[in-house]
Amino acid sequence: MVATLPPANARVVLGHENGRLIHRGTVAVRGPCAPSHSEILGLGLTEPQARALDCVLAWFGNPFDAVTWDSPSGVDLRWGAWPLSGAPLIAALAHWKQHEPEAFEARLGRLGVDVTEEPISLRLQGSRGAPSCEGREALALLGEDPKLMASLAQAGRERGAQLAQLEVLIAQVLRPLLAACSPDTAEADAPAGPFTTARALAVLFLTELRFSRRGITKLMAHARERAGQPASGELAGERLAEDLRTAGRVREAAELWRLLSSPELADPP
Repeated sequence: MVATLPPANARVVLGHENGRLIHRGTVAVRGPCAPSHSEILGLGLTEPQARALDCVLAWFGNPFDAVTWDSPSGVDLRWGAWPLSGAPLIAALAHWKQHEPEAFEARLGRLGVDVTEEPISLRLQGSRGAPSCEGREALALLGEDPKLMASLAQAGRERGAQLAQLEVLIAQVLRPLLAACSPDTAEADAPAGPFTTARALAVLFLTELRFSRRGITKLMAHARERAGQPASGELAGERLAEDLRTAGRVREAAELWRLLSSPELADPP
C-alpha cells in the first residue's frame, strides 16, 4: 500500500504484519536525513553517552520514521528510532508540536490529531460523525487508519520530530536509567561506576531496549560482583551474554557480543 502525502507528493510505503499496518522506515539514524552527532550532543549527553546511543540506535533500533506494533502484546503502537510507545510517544509528539507547531499541523494537525504536554494527552477528532477519542484508543486508531499511519511515519522524517523523539528518550528513559545505575556514594574519590565508557554504556542501553527492567537487574547484579574493578560494566555485559547463550537466547547474546567487540566503541587513543 502506497500513500502519497503533501508536500511534494512524498511517498510512504505501508506493509502488513500479523494483520496490522506497519511502516519499516526509510530514515536511518546515521544518514543525511537524520540529526548530526553535534545535534545529539546538544541534547545534553556526554561524548561517551552520545557514541553509545548512536551505536545502539544505528545497529539495533529502528529508522526515525518507522511505525510498528509492540511484538509481545501486538497492541501498542511504536514510533521512531528507540522506538517509543504509550505516554513517551505522546510526549514526543507534544514536544515536537510545542517547538514546531506549523510542521506538526502540516503533518498531523490537519488530520484531526492534537496533543498537549501538561497534562500529556493525545486526541483524535472523529470524522464523518464518529466520536472523538483520546489516549491509547487514539494511538490505536493512528495505527489502524492507513492515512494516519502514513502521516505519522512522514512526521518521523521531520528533523524537529526526530530531535523530540531523542529528547523524550533521554529524559524519560536514559537519564532515570543512568541515575539508577550510578554509584550510591558522592565521595570525591569514589569510583565513577561501571557504566561510564562508551562500550559499557552501549551494553546498558541495549539491555534496556531489549529486556527492560528485568535485564537491567541482571546486568547490575553482575556489575556489583566486580564493583571497583576496571571495565566492570563491560565484564557484566559478558556475563549477561553468557546467561543468554546458556538459556538458548543466542540472537540476544550475539547482539551484546557485537557491542563488546565493536571498534566503534573503543576508547580513543
